[in-house]
Amino acid sequence: MKKIFLITTLFCLLVAVWFFVSEIYTAEAQKTDKVSFEVKQGESVGELVVRLEEEQIIRHAGIFKRYLILKGMDKKVNYGEFEVESPITASKVAKALSQPGLSEEGITIIPGWTVRDIAVYFENKQKFQQEEITEYLGLPAVNYKISGLQAPDVKLDLKILEDKPWYVSYEGYLAPETYRVYKNADVAEITKTLLEYRESQITDQMWSDIDKSDRSFFDILTMASILEQEVRSEKDRKIVADIFWRRYDMNWALQADSTVHYAVGKTGDVFTTAEDRNTNSPWNTYKYTGLPMGPICNPSLDSIEAAIYPESNKYFYFLTDLDGEVHYAEDLDGHNGNRVKYL
Repeated sequence: MKKIFLITTLFCLLVAVWFFVSEIYTAEAQKTDKVSFEVKQGESVGELVVRLEEEQIIRHAGIFKRYLILKGMDKKVNYGEFEVESPITASKVAKALSQPGLSEEGITIIPGWTVRDIAVYFENKQKFQQEEITEYLGLPAVNYKISGLQAPDVKLDLKILEDKPWYVSYEGYLAPETYRVYKNADVAEITKTLLEYRESQITDQMWSDIDKSDRSFFDILTMASILEQEVRSEKDRKIVADIFWRRYDMNWALQADSTVHYAVGKTGDVFTTAEDRNTNSPWNTYKYTGLPMGPICNPSLDSIEAAIYPESNKYFYFLTDLDGEVHYAEDLDGHNGNRVKYL
């Protein structure tokens, strides 16, 4: 009797092994030349195998999951779009998952771009409509406290967002850089990538120095966005940062044309008219003292560092000529002389 039991057990074991091997290496989920499937960001292996079974990419979710565990692939699966050519077996699907996704593409956010610029960029790439971006990230130069519109609310636990006012857009927080993203990534996923990279740019030392300056990160980011639009070189940005911070601390109007441009929605060279400068907007630093209500663009890391580490100087005025060269003055008479000479 014991011998029969052992033989039966061994036979059942062999059948189980044969069935497992067959399901992994030879059984086809469907008869077709090729299948494509997606692995979504944040999707667990358990969720993935169930969905792949439902989509007939694999035959049995449980068996496929066990195979992934045996291969050591259950802890990390690549994301993106994948293709498997006939025969469509579980082993070939697993092999595809071990490779980089086929759907990555490059996107480039330019320093100084606004949310609107980014929206236009993605629409031109035929990824999103402009409204999808501005609804998610907020509209430029809009005070959501009084606009009657729904304020944007990106729910991410990031230090850079801790002091962001709820009533402005996410202007300034989107780090300019070239990224690799999945072609099927949605607005939320791309935003997360840009915000997390901005978070990574701010070192512990920078956080410590911001605290010592008695300025908030939001203030630093707002100032950096003005510097990005006002002057070009790293050295000039540090000099102008000192000028602006001293004007700010003395409760002088910053009188930055770039903020007026942002308020009225202009593009191109940062020059304004008297009518522009009279615009009633909390982003108009000719009409109101202090910083604008929020950032006016998405600044580079160089501009953020200039806002944190300004270069002490004796100037109170500056202007940028038509060639982009910056001219400084210690007083208003000198500034007016520069205006006559260079503008």
